[in-house]
Amino acid sequence: MAPKCLVVMYHYIRDAGSGGAGVHGLDVDAFGAQLDMMSASMAPIDWPTFRAWRAGRRRISDRSFLVTFDDGLAEHGAVVGPMLERRGMRGLFFVSTGFVGAKDMASAHKIHLLISKLGAVEFLSEVRSRLGIVGESGKCAVEAGGAEAKNVYGYESGAVADLKYLLTFGIPIEDRRRVVDGLFEAHVGDAGEWSSRWYLDWPAVERLDAAGHTIGGHGHEHEPLLRWSAAEQGRDLARSAVELNRRLGERGRPMSYPYGSFDADVARRSAFAGFVNGFTTREGWIGPQDDAHQLCRVDTIHVGALMEREFTCVE
Repeated sequence: MAPKCLVVMYHYIRDAGSGGAGVHGLDVDAFGAQLDMMSASMAPIDWPTFRAWRAGRRRISDRSFLVTFDDGLAEHGAVVGPMLERRGMRGLFFVSTGFVGAKDMASAHKIHLLISKLGAVEFLSEVRSRLGIVGESGKCAVEAGGAEAKNVYGYESGAVADLKYLLTFGIPIEDRRRVVDGLFEAHVGDAGEWSSRWYLDWPAVERLDAAGHTIGGHGHEHEPLLRWSAAEQGRDLARSAVELNRRLGERGRPMSYPYGSFDADVARRSAFAGFVNGFTTREGWIGPQDDAHQLCRVDTIHVGALMEREFTCVE
């Protein structure tokens, strides 16, 4: 059997109910149980080992796994890092450099908190009002995502998936920022105060780096890269790479495309910015010959089913 690696994607790791109904994460105990379950049948590796294996400089077990964490959330430093270290493991942490130690939040996380505060129905009503879309035209605009909305937000109900898709992919970025920022200030609070406890700051990022974890890029502004022009994509990727190198030292790093939004051109621009791997949200195992800038990952919620398919013998 040729060796292959499963790369697992996490976001929130926090106690159940923390952050509200709009914040979908994995309970801390469930996260520990999943790490132990995977370790019982696969070998954990870190990103330097993963990279050396793909370059033909190192062998790995027939089935190995690598854990990754998107968004640079505060619990990644306070909770996740220590949990991995107690197990002798090291993770790959993707941070959006524009929000590390900043006084603002990514629209995605503001949306999560607004859903928790208002509920989907009231939130949608407020969005329609502020965008000036009413009646059937507004209904059609929200439902335009359809199957693609469920593909991107498969863990959400249909209504919430369509709402998130509208805000993230369906309207101009500046309109979304204007609407979401206004609603956040009106219903949740000051984004600067929230950001200070929501995200890692640079000292926390540096501690993860010093402990042997890998810090990668997740864009600078945490926007779907395919929504931008080629020039805007290049600027965002370059800002991410430059800031990571300035803070942590110049070395090859991996990129996780925000929202899994990429194509071959985005992958090339990521490589040009200096990122040596690009991780997507496409599910599957990784082999040594797979495209370095279009690598698969599996979401934590699908790990059990994928492993069951992989390890069940078919007679």
